[in-house]
Amino acid sequence: MSKPGYADQGFWFRVIFMLIYWVVLNVAVTVFGVLLILVSLVKLGSKHEPVMLSSWLKAMTAFIGQIFSFLSFGSEEKPFPFQPWPQVDADEEA
Repeated sequence: MSKPGYADQGFWFRVIFMLIYWVVLNVAVTVFGVLLILVSLVKLGSKHEPVMLSSWLKAMTAFIGQIFSFLSFGSEEKPFPFQPWPQVDADEEA
């Protein structure tokens, strides 16, 4: 007879990581909001494209997507720092 899911040690490790990544997600969404405001202000007040800020915003978007995928059991791979930080091309369209 097989053990139920809660008796599996791997399940409890995943629950712990899910709680940690839930906190990280809240911080990441706050950082995303700050970057979004900064990019908007730079675009409003300048003719120049904020390339570096935009690439950070795209990388943060990819990171948040990885966290959502992990939290919703869409992926078993843990996001950063267990994987490299998401890389996005500067030329890539949003």
